[in-house]
Amino acid sequence: MIRRLALAAALLLQGPALAHHTGRPVTATVYHQEFNGEVAYCGSVYRHWGISAAHPWLPCGTIVRVAHGGRVLSVPITDRCDCNSIDLSAGAAWRLGVPLDGIATVRISY
Repeated sequence: MIRRLALAAALLLQGPALAHHTGRPVTATVYHQEFNGEVAYCGSVYRHWGISAAHPWLPCGTIVRVAHGGRVLSVPITDRCDCNSIDLSAGAAWRLGVPLDGIATVRISY
């Protein structure tokens, strides 16, 4: 019984963030410019034209490789979002060719 509880606790502590995913398709949106200069969840200051992203459950500081239209960019997770996708800064979206006023399907790996 104790071994089962220990295993269950270990699995709960790991969470989904520790699983390694390669090339998983997700919906990407772009942060709104109104958040420029505000402190993000992870403590850094959000820069609209910088390279950063928000994700609902990946740990702060996780480097995510985002691919779209043949372009690949390494993006740090610096904030949380209440979406089921990834929110990109305008700088990251622009470099990937993601429309700044819309959404796109990208592939992420971490």
